This record gives sequence, structure tokens and C-alpha cells, in this order.
Amino acid sequence: MRKRRWLIWFGSALIVGGAAVLGLHWWRLHEAAQVQQRAKEWLDRTAAIHRPAPRPDVPPVRRGDVVGELAIPRLQVSVMVFEGDDARILKQGAGHIPGTALPAGSGNIGIAAHRDTYFRPLRAIRANDVITLKMPAGTSWYAVSEHKIVQPSDVGVLAQAPGRDLTLVTCYPFFMWAARRNGSSCTHERSVDLFVL
Repeated sequence: MRKRRWLIWFGSALIVGGAAVLGLHWWRLHEAAQVQQRAKEWLDRTAAIHRPAPRPDVPPVRRGDVVGELAIPRLQVSVMVFEGDDARILKQGAGHIPGTALPAGSGNIGIAAHRDTYFRPLRAIRANDVITLKMPAGTSWYAVSEHKIVQPSDVGVLAQAPGRDLTLVTCYPFFMWAARRNGSSCTHERSVDLFVL
């Protein structure tokens, strides 16, 4: 009798605990979706306003500011990009990696996102996939020219380059259990600029 009561209590606790974990996960997804929506609305309003060429005295982008919207149509990816690459930023969307070029300039633009959220579809990326980066100053189009897996310590893929490159960074492999067992590396898509409006 005592064992049966304990089993009923334990089973009930597992159900309540599971429901709480699912509720927390849903809430985090809901918050991230709201942040994505607000950022997209801001970008659409800002991009609609014609802006003159950037001036040298314009203040730098601050952590958490909206940088733009990254889209990979074939993979049905559309994610807002914020300045910064810390855990809080990457919960909300993709993050522009500080120290890499900003989308309005030239050089290698680095953008990171979690493999189990916004960049999960990158597991199916292929050469010549089109990537767009919409910013207040205009939209840039890129085509994937290279896809490789590197060690997390190989930050050379983010080095400045002549012209305009876009490097997307996420962890690999795409399944959490395998990453814990085998260690983790990053996958990068280096793209070359096709056209800038």
C-alpha cells in the first residue's frame, strides 16, 4: 500500500515537472518569436525611409541593436540579426559577431546562431544557395561558395577579407547528443557578394 502511494506521488510529480518544462520551453519560443516580429517591423519601417550615405560620425552599433534580416529562401530561413553573439542575443535570433565587418561596409561579415533553432536548416545548405541580408541601408545578395566544418578554435574563417564575404557560424553536428559525445566544431558558409542595392 505504501509503495503504491509512493508510485502515484512520483508519477504525478513527473507529469507536473514535464508540463512545467514544456511550458517554460514554449514561453521561451514565444518570447523569441515576439522579439523577431518587433525587430522585423522596425527594419521594414526603417528600410522604407530613404537614407543618405552613412557619415563617419555616425555612432557605432550597440549590443542588441537590430542589424538586419538574414534569409535563405531555399531553406525557408528568415531570421533577424542583432548586434552581439552572447547567449541572450542568440536566444532572440542570429547575432552579428563583434569584430567582423558590419553589413554596410566591406570585409567579412560574421553571423552566428544556434544549430538547434534558427540555423538548424543549415545542415542542408549547398553551393550556390542564395542568401539575402536586408539592412536599413539596402539589401545584399550572396551565393554560397564554400561550406566547411572547422574546429571552434579556427577563427581564421572570420578574418577580414577583401571585398564582401558573409560567414555563417553554427555548431556541428546538428544533434545535441552527438555533440556532447564527440565534441563540437563549427560550420561556416562563406559567400561572395552578387549584388548590392
